[in-house]
Amino acid sequence: MNTFKLYIIGIIGILLLSSCSGYLLKKANKEFNNYQYSSAIQDYSKLLKKEDNHQARINLANCYRLINDPEKAEPIYEVIVNYPESDPINTFYYAKMLISKGDYQGATKWLRYYLNQIPNDVVAQMLLASCFSVKSFQRDTTLFTLKQINFPDFESMFGQVPYKKGVVFTADKKVNFNSQKDSWTGKSYYDLYFAEKDQDGHWLSPQLLKGEINGRYHEGPATFNEAGDVVYFTRSNYYKYNLRKSSKNENNLKLFSAKLVNDKWEQLQELPFNSDEYSVGHPCLSSDEKTLYFISDMPGGEGKTDIYSSTFDGTTWGKPQNLGKDINTPGSEMFPYMANDGTFYFSSDAHNNMGGLDVFATSYDTKSKKWLQVENLNYPLNSNKDDFAFVLDKDNKTGYVSSNRNSDDKIYEFKKHDPTFNVIGTVTVKGKGVPFEDVTIILIDETGDAKKAKRTTQTDKNGKYKMKLNPESDFIVYGTKENYFTQSADVSTKGRKYSEDYVVDFTLDQIVIDKPIVLENIYYDLDKWQIRPDAAKELDKLVHLLNNNPNINIEMGSHTDSRAGDHYNLVLSDKRAKAAVEYLVFKGIDANRLKYKGYGETVLVNRCLNNVECTEDEHQKNRRTEFKVTKINK
Repeated sequence: MNTFKLYIIGIIGILLLSSCSGYLLKKANKEFNNYQYSSAIQDYSKLLKKEDNHQARINLANCYRLINDPEKAEPIYEVIVNYPESDPINTFYYAKMLISKGDYQGATKWLRYYLNQIPNDVVAQMLLASCFSVKSFQRDTTLFTLKQINFPDFESMFGQVPYKKGVVFTADKKVNFNSQKDSWTGKSYYDLYFAEKDQDGHWLSPQLLKGEINGRYHEGPATFNEAGDVVYFTRSNYYKYNLRKSSKNENNLKLFSAKLVNDKWEQLQELPFNSDEYSVGHPCLSSDEKTLYFISDMPGGEGKTDIYSSTFDGTTWGKPQNLGKDINTPGSEMFPYMANDGTFYFSSDAHNNMGGLDVFATSYDTKSKKWLQVENLNYPLNSNKDDFAFVLDKDNKTGYVSSNRNSDDKIYEFKKHDPTFNVIGTVTVKGKGVPFEDVTIILIDETGDAKKAKRTTQTDKNGKYKMKLNPESDFIVYGTKENYFTQSADVSTKGRKYSEDYVVDFTLDQIVIDKPIVLENIYYDLDKWQIRPDAAKELDKLVHLLNNNPNINIEMGSHTDSRAGDHYNLVLSDKRAKAAVEYLVFKGIDANRLKYKGYGETVLVNRCLNNVECTEDEHQKNRRTEFKVTKINK
């Protein structure tokens, strides 16, 4: 074969390859624009094996993101964020993919970079704040235990709600050859299924809901009335075999109701606020069945999808009301759920979260007519992936949540646990710093029916102790040992939602008869003996000590420096000591336990005698108030 023929063959090959690549790109772009992401992924992947096409790679990353496959999207975004033509939003998406794999440090870098370009993006600001506070999401990992439910026939399962003795949930399956599939995901369309447990607590095989409720395209999620004979559910907008499209060529979701007739769901009706131009879905019926919560991307909302409510007037459902900025953000709020106790749960990707969708809780304050501060339910209920569709059983302690933390959407059973509280500490000997063994720790619960309930324990050889505390309670903790001053501290678990160990350390001082103990920071005005407010604070500490040690009697002693006359100082110090005792009596201390004496300048602690020149600090050491134990009552 001559050189000319080889050249011609090469040119033809290049043209054919170019033509093939152009065809693939055109086909993939059409699929992408028509939301046929599963097919677009295949064609973009084929194209990128043949040539490096920036736009194709960007679209491929977006396809994986939109079918919720961050593991495959992340390495592609890592490449495209360095393209000169890459839109800043790709940087934001890359940061979200990094969060989904738990790389908060990397996400922080790229969110900062993105916010330098788009500084007013509220969602990005929230995500960046979350990256800085990620440790707070794991402040208490004991509040929930989760167990995945396994139904092997299903690809994805989510949106579960308790129904009768089981749950109704939304799920898709692997498609068989020539079976109908969703062009977005490449899987089957979603249907509504019912599953319940046998007598041993094992889940039985799920069954399709019967009747007209499951149609040709997507159905679910759903919510039921208390009687279980009315359902409100999400469905693709279609009529017979044809999907209805909006003016933007989008197929939206609508809400329908149906009634249970002879064990089949019949009499389907559209809710009045449906539209071909926007979606409504994720319904939740309040316990009184008068309010329906749902999500929508209808015009006028705060973000991508907002939560709305509609009230039933006895005949029809009223105009939707947006729940407002306390709940809805510029991001996506989804899967509302109103518990019987009035707590409102929902998922969001824009409140302070771990990444993806997290479950949040709030409640409505009827006095202020506002939703209270939204709270993240934290790890392990939430993760760095999507966590949503939180619902509770009637016991308010168990329930279900959906999550894709292990790849596809799955349903998890959970159990709520009360937070656990303990008081812990170490007791040492004052002045020696050594552990104090066999000190008695007394715990008194002052709350409710358990008022004055008393428990005790002893410190171990290392001077340590630990005692469990009840939630929503006030306690007094005492450290006591014979011939040592008893100490106490107040501890409260009221309003605490997370498990916590309260540290209360004691340093016990031995009681020595007639040993003066100086009370620091007891000051009087010049030539005065009245108790000043700053002195009262210090005397309150002595009140506390005397209440903790009701078996001791004390003497209050007041001392002056050597300046002024000797007799004057004796009289002044006596008045000051008396005033201190009177204050203690005013605070409830038995006067029979108290004596006082003014020592004037007769017990100086340094060289500052009459006519000796001293500094003000040296004189101050002599101007002091002391107490000493005079008797221990048995």
